[in-house]
Amino acid sequence: MLVNDNLTASTIYQQIAQKKAQLANIDKEEFQKSSFEKEDSVNLSDTKYDENDYERVLSKFQNLDSKIRTHEQTHASLGSTTGAINYTYQMGPDGKLYATGGHVRLDTSIPKDPDAALAKLEELKKASGGPSELSSADASIARAANLNKMLILSRQQQGESNEN
Repeated sequence: MLVNDNLTASTIYQQIAQKKAQLANIDKEEFQKSSFEKEDSVNLSDTKYDENDYERVLSKFQNLDSKIRTHEQTHASLGSTTGAINYTYQMGPDGKLYATGGHVRLDTSIPKDPDAALAKLEELKKASGGPSELSSADASIARAANLNKMLILSRQQQGESNEN
């Protein structure tokens, strides 16, 4: 809406009122759509499913949940963490939430003291590599910890050889 110098205040207010009315109609239409969607439902009582399929899918959700929780708890128990374990969930066929993914933030800060740093890197390597099935992130953290450990050991050996 462009305002010209020739327009009076009453004309401007009239145009504003028209725009407000148009917006109110749009809001009303959107509300009616959302009300319709809320009342729209699917009747599942007529759906035929195989009980074996239900049990198979439910069993997969339960097994994955157990596996994910054990995996993340192993990480947390073997190393220092910077927070709680976070899980991603999906609703199973029984209406319950099951963990389908997760992560825990390990404390990756390295102390300045070389001996403390070596101990911390060893802990980090064990914590990230603890579970039997490593994710790519787990393997990456374990590799980085191992490389940093080798770097510190190399520097220590260079320092000892320079002293002799």
